[in-house]
Amino acid sequence: MSSQKRLKKIGLFGGTFDPVHFGHLRMAEECRAKLELDEIWFIPAYRPPHKDWTPSPFEKRCQWLKQVLGDTPGCRILDIEKERDEKSYTYHTLLELHKREPGCEFYFLTGADSLEKLHTWYRWEDILDLCYFVSTSRPGYTGELPEQLRIESEKRKYGIICLPIDALDISSTGVREQVALCKDVKHLIPAEIIDEVNSSMEVKVEGYKAILKKRLSVKRYTHSVGVANTAAKLAGMFNGDIERAYLAGLLHDYAREVPNAELLELTMAHNLSSDAVDLLQPSLLHGPVGAWMLKEHGIMDDEAILDAIRWHTTGHPDMNQLAKIVYIADYIEPNRDFPGVELLRQLTYRDLDLGVVAGIEHTLSFLIQKDGYIHPLSIATRNRLLEERRDKNRN
Repeated sequence: MSSQKRLKKIGLFGGTFDPVHFGHLRMAEECRAKLELDEIWFIPAYRPPHKDWTPSPFEKRCQWLKQVLGDTPGCRILDIEKERDEKSYTYHTLLELHKREPGCEFYFLTGADSLEKLHTWYRWEDILDLCYFVSTSRPGYTGELPEQLRIESEKRKYGIICLPIDALDISSTGVREQVALCKDVKHLIPAEIIDEVNSSMEVKVEGYKAILKKRLSVKRYTHSVGVANTAAKLAGMFNGDIERAYLAGLLHDYAREVPNAELLELTMAHNLSSDAVDLLQPSLLHGPVGAWMLKEHGIMDDEAILDAIRWHTTGHPDMNQLAKIVYIADYIEPNRDFPGVELLRQLTYRDLDLGVVAGIEHTLSFLIQKDGYIHPLSIATRNRLLEERRDKNRN
């Protein structure tokens, strides 16, 4: 009587890998050894359904994996989730792998943080009939199996395995933050991809977003993303620098939720005030203080971007195109809703300078009605723009 052929034990390592880091590699190595896996297949997510950020392009993330893994025996990279060109649900991926590889037994490898969210996954109960769901220990997470998951796991063909490993306290989010802060990441990611990751616009942007989420309320963060998108759109319309416009718009409110007392303290300590009105209305100082903080914190050193952030609260007669774009994008981003905002959008899309003038005049009118202080820079900016327009029309 012939013995039944042994199924190949395959570890499936899914994730965005944006970027792949030493924590991923340690986890794969530990799981392979402890579960006695024959191979590990890395499966980059094409369209992650549970992520609230935009990952780097799929091809770039796959290339990083190829550069890092090289010819490592027993490791494969699958682009199966791109083939479907839809949201990357683990359930669908497992179904397809069972069709293609009937001689395999699958172990889906993930961290304990994913276990806490498993109940939100698409058809999560059925996933446990298609593979062993391996939850590896991770710093900051208990790794204990919640009662609901334990009961469900016992009903299913495979279920959940809680696997203690010697994990590294590294996350892709943390790597992106360090890249945005221009920190050395050689202890976080393999040398083969350091230069590419450091120069990746997508990684930097998501790093900036991670930093802003810690500093700003949800409403203010949403506004900042709206300004970034609007600034990029305006830069495209008026042949400007789209990348710089996006970054300046994203970071423009970096100091918006700093308390007024601290704004005043930093302003006096570093001579950031341009007029006494700043001291009478401290909220205006979040522009110049934000620019100073971004440079001081090592986040941004592009002077054109810093000027756009510095002047977005008051305007400035020497504003270049980038500064004008950020100033008016702050007014007309999609989350803004006030009488006249739609007309202001339409005017700005036709003529950037007229849009900025209209934005300044709207502010001046509001301040006059509220008996507020008017900043001299706002008046000077309006006058300069009108003067330049008249000179252009004469010629």
